[in-house]
Amino acid sequence: MDQTDNVAHERESEILIGSSSEALKTKKHRGPTKKTDIHARTTEERTPIILNCYGQPIGPTPKDVQELSQFLGLLPTHDQIWEYVLEKYMIAPEERRWVMGTINETWRQFKCRVKQKYLDALEYGGSKWNELYELVPEDELNDLIAYWNTSPAKKQSKKNKRNRQVLHDMHTMGPKSYATLHHKLQQEDPNKQEPLKAKLYKISRIRNPNNTYKTSYKKTKANM
Repeated sequence: MDQTDNVAHERESEILIGSSSEALKTKKHRGPTKKTDIHARTTEERTPIILNCYGQPIGPTPKDVQELSQFLGLLPTHDQIWEYVLEKYMIAPEERRWVMGTINETWRQFKCRVKQKYLDALEYGGSKWNELYELVPEDELNDLIAYWNTSPAKKQSKKNKRNRQVLHDMHTMGPKSYATLHHKLQQEDPNKQEPLKAKLYKISRIRNPNNTYKTSYKKTKANM
């Protein structure tokens, strides 16, 4: 699996639609993260990113990798974006493809969430609609709305929804990546052998019995 495929595949995560009553009582809801601490870093404070043999980030820690992905998802697209990333992270040149792929895919996913929450739900105006202006500049938002209302965009949206409905075998790792899971399992092996794909598949699809998921587990269980 190359870098581009890995970025897209990791986004095919199972959607959690409910949890136990106890979990609901203790869960804290947070607003969108802005990663101001990362933006405030100097070049001397940069975090070094460790890559695996496929050019995918695996360290120094899973938290660092997760924060890097979240940080990239907040960046606006511009010509100097790679240079800006290098100001905040010590990252090898061969990582550029993964970085740009992550930025593009995260932006695509963000637009999908915005469309589902606001446009598809017809929640125009009022406080709900005003939330968007804190996340997306008004001119960009207006361009998105105009595009979403075109015939080609509506046709593609219907096709994407149909494709999404047939997906019943998605991972349950949330924001964690396959690369970090692969590295973790390899380090846990006494002989430092790479984990089998079957083991990766099984672990990446473990479900919490106290949670309720949107899709059936039958197909996944049959594949194990």
